[in-house]
Amino acid sequence: MNAHPLPSSTTTPQPGQPVPEEAGENRLALAAIVDALLALIIGFALSQRVFHATDGVAKFWVTVLACILAISFLNHVVGTLLLRGSFAKLLFGMRVVRWKNGRRPRFWQTIARWLFGFVLIGLQYLLEGESVGQACGLRTVRRRDLIRPTTRR
Repeated sequence: MNAHPLPSSTTTPQPGQPVPEEAGENRLALAAIVDALLALIIGFALSQRVFHATDGVAKFWVTVLACILAISFLNHVVGTLLLRGSFAKLLFGMRVVRWKNGRRPRFWQTIARWLFGFVLIGLQYLLEGESVGQACGLRTVRRRDLIRPTTRR
């Protein structure tokens, strides 16, 4: 099997190359649901390893919440810094880039985006049309658009 390396434009865009458009809302929503389920399931499973049954209900919920937030942080911040996307974004062929130049996100941008996602979940019905697909100077794009830059006509 002949494996060809991806063009360098997938990791660092060339100067003057346009940043791809934001990924579609359906793809973003599906990725958000998968990421949330992943954090809930793995966070709950992890909490069962950390929590001792004799500690009481209050400590149980604190442990579950802490584990879910830790998994979410690893997925959305560390995963985005290292792999340019969370688990679900990578699964559905998306990458997170800086919206100004298409380069890798910065540490503080990924943290701000992660926190913004929690706020957005609470205000989703009030903001209709706003998404975390483009927030905090970052944009979620389709991976294939990074490989083949779009041309505007």
